Amino acid sequence: MYVSFFNLREQPFNLTPDPRFLFLSPQHEEALSHLLYGIYERKGFIAITGEVGTGKTLLCRTLLERLDRSVSTALIFNSYLTDLELLEAILSDFGLTCAEATRKAYIDTLNQYLLDEFTAGRNAVVIIDETQNMELAVLEQLRMLSNLETDDGKLLQVVLIGQPELRDKLALREMRQLDQRIAVRYHLHALTLQETRQYVLHRLSVAGGANAITFHSRAWSLMHRYCGGVPRRINVLCDRILMTAYVQGSRTITASIVKRSIRDLGDSQHVAPRHRRAGATPWGRRLAYGSLAAVLVAGLAGSVFFWPSIKPYVERLKLPRMFALTRLPAPPVSPSSAPASPSPRTPTPDSLRTAPSIPEPQSQMNTQLLQTLWRVKTRAEGGVTFSRRSRQAFRVSRAAQEMGLAITRFDTGMQQLQRLSRPCLIAVSLDPSTPQTTLWVFVQAQDDGILIYQEPEGITRISRRLFEQQWYGTVYLTLEASRYLGTMLTKGMQGEPIEKLQHVLQGLGYFQGPISGYFELQTLKAVKAFQRDHQLDVDGHVGPQTLMLLQHVGGPL
Repeated sequence: MYVSFFNLREQPFNLTPDPRFLFLSPQHEEALSHLLYGIYERKGFIAITGEVGTGKTLLCRTLLERLDRSVSTALIFNSYLTDLELLEAILSDFGLTCAEATRKAYIDTLNQYLLDEFTAGRNAVVIIDETQNMELAVLEQLRMLSNLETDDGKLLQVVLIGQPELRDKLALREMRQLDQRIAVRYHLHALTLQETRQYVLHRLSVAGGANAITFHSRAWSLMHRYCGGVPRRINVLCDRILMTAYVQGSRTITASIVKRSIRDLGDSQHVAPRHRRAGATPWGRRLAYGSLAAVLVAGLAGSVFFWPSIKPYVERLKLPRMFALTRLPAPPVSPSSAPASPSPRTPTPDSLRTAPSIPEPQSQMNTQLLQTLWRVKTRAEGGVTFSRRSRQAFRVSRAAQEMGLAITRFDTGMQQLQRLSRPCLIAVSLDPSTPQTTLWVFVQAQDDGILIYQEPEGITRISRRLFEQQWYGTVYLTLEASRYLGTMLTKGMQGEPIEKLQHVLQGLGYFQGPISGYFELQTLKAVKAFQRDHQLDVDGHVGPQTLMLLQHVGGPL
């Protein structure tokens, strides 16, 4: 009913798992990468878990689209099977028949098929959805299938997809043999508030209504609070929200529309106001909180006085936060009065061990972006050093979100780094003998060195030889969150974003056709060529990584 009102091509929030609507949040993209890696590297067992409605089935269908013709698949949706029924279902999905309905006959037929596939250079994978429903005996039968292997790798890859109960089942003592054979694991969490916003806007964009609907900020927070970041709940609520807005004749989603939609769904406790405790007044609560705060402050001060050994830890915790809060973003400037780029200076010997001062680079640097990236670095490090990449990536992502930036991580090489025309963050190791790393604000790569930005010195140069000893390939690309809304550009879409995409690809030499604003076959080939040259997943979709890399090497979209 509301499709024509909002100028949509189709309903954007259907519950059916349509891969066209897949929103690749950073964790979904990572989960998909885990799946592809485990299958193509013949790792055997792969386990993907997540709460109800977090997109596991849709991820499974997207995986089937991403696999090439060298991989044959068997997809099992009915997990309430006996061990013999499971073997029969696997053979049937591979297109095999067996003369005898016995376990030995089934396994012999499957083994011969897998050997033929392996000899022909092909791979085979069994994907089982809702695996948490399987009986232990059936899971044990799956473990026995892992014995089908050669000296070069597993003949059969098995993907187990299920709810968190699957992890509990695998943790049982009688399941330890299967649990130990799972080489690749990933758990899907609920979406954050920012990812929820990106998810909704992405589905609207795929349905043709990227700019047809606006949302108030309070509406977003109510939606996320009610749905808890679960995509399926988001779909149900957003479908009701669009219906409510249609009935009211509004193309703007307000908090009242969200509340009305939640009431219509018959579940309002998530947005109900908290009830005050009898006799508790705002003034009484403030007095109680103030007294508690005073006690805590006095206790902390006394602990520092009586136990001087904890004082360094208190100072280390306090100073980085003060530093982060006192550095404010640079005010915007008009083009006529734009200041010159930050002057490159020579760093101190104790800071970066860099080369002498350098002349100002030819292209004018984005001063405000450099300062913002420096604040992201400062907040992410927060007085600590990183010994694990995952911990570093988490803190960088959180700090970037606080500064209004969307971010994605790449592991790349020097040739790729030289192509970047937009500042970013890179991870380096100042002492190769230790696993500890730190962050630098990368400005530009030159023939004889690398330009980085640091405060208060400005832009400094590091010799290329020294840099290559310290950098291990990790890059964090960023983009203003207001410009990146999580939308994936794919074949069949049209409009201004596609026109900008074609302009950028044309400027990079990948797109030779007319600028039409329609994502057709020639644009698809250009996107795939760009992804291939930059070591991305060659899927033809302009998702988060492809979009950000295009922004850094080609220009704004």
